[in-house]
Amino acid sequence: MVRTHATEEISMKMSAKILGAAAVAAGFMVSGAFAQSKPTPPKPVMSASSQVGGSLYVTYVAAWIPIVQDAFDGLSISQEPGGSSQNIMLVSGGQTDFGITASSQAYIGYHGLGWANGTKYQDFVALHPSFPTYMTVVTLADSGIENFSDLAGKELAVGVPGGGSDTIARELMGYLGVEPDRYVNASWEDTGGLLRDGLADAILYIAGHPAGFMQELEVNQQLKFLQLSNDQIDGFLEEYPYYAPVDLKAGTYKAMTEDLNTVGQMNFMMGSPDLPDDFVVTLLDAVYANTDKLAQSHPNFSQTRLENVRGMPTPLHPAAKRYYEEKGVEMRQAASPKQ
Repeated sequence: MVRTHATEEISMKMSAKILGAAAVAAGFMVSGAFAQSKPTPPKPVMSASSQVGGSLYVTYVAAWIPIVQDAFDGLSISQEPGGSSQNIMLVSGGQTDFGITASSQAYIGYHGLGWANGTKYQDFVALHPSFPTYMTVVTLADSGIENFSDLAGKELAVGVPGGGSDTIARELMGYLGVEPDRYVNASWEDTGGLLRDGLADAILYIAGHPAGFMQELEVNQQLKFLQLSNDQIDGFLEEYPYYAPVDLKAGTYKAMTEDLNTVGQMNFMMGSPDLPDDFVVTLLDAVYANTDKLAQSHPNFSQTRLENVRGMPTPLHPAAKRYYEEKGVEMRQAASPKQ
């Protein structure tokens, strides 16, 4: 075969394409090696318990799982049903690796009180805060009520009987030595109207914020939020260690021109004490680097913040404790139950 100038040119072009393809393939191999440099989890399949139904627990864990999975090589986490106290039992019993719970239920379960009925569930460790609930007391701006002592002899609306707001209202008022004339029980849909129409003097509400009924109320009413002093907060938490110190941000409501220092519950992620230290550190790095992704599922999830570690009343995983110490984070050792 006679090689012409044209055939030599074609041959050179084909060689260049082959070399180029080889370089691209090599590039993919290198990038693939880097992609596989993520740490390996202690086991490929793990589980996290949340709650049954459409609660914020379900939403949070559903948003949390892909963040943690993406931080490790070959990790799959299933979401399991549960509940605040049930998750304590599931993690302590080894049925799930992770779970979400509330500060009150965790404290009560850890010390064998209330629902735990004498059994101390202590085979779980706190990892990081998820989102808080906040206790607020609101009244009309012209009610003449300026502080908590002014609630003596007044009618205080506290939601449904036996609910979280009803419970903490009686605990808080008892601690402060303030006796309302009556605790008014009603659905939250009706409570705003009770305050507006003078059938209640103030509302005590513990939950996530902003609350729809309060937003509706402030459309045509001037509201006022009562502020606990730092001493009152510290004393109440010493008496009831299963609550947490929390700060509701200014601007949550029109009348809230400054941060409201209050008490509430801290929902948090917990895990098995057997989780390896390096696994826990990588998990925490991933979660705190992706709080914006959590907040896309619900605004309250933006409160997965380092400073909210102080709201977790049960022991931390040792690696998590060192992690927060190195970052200078304030932690809180909840007092043991009074005998």
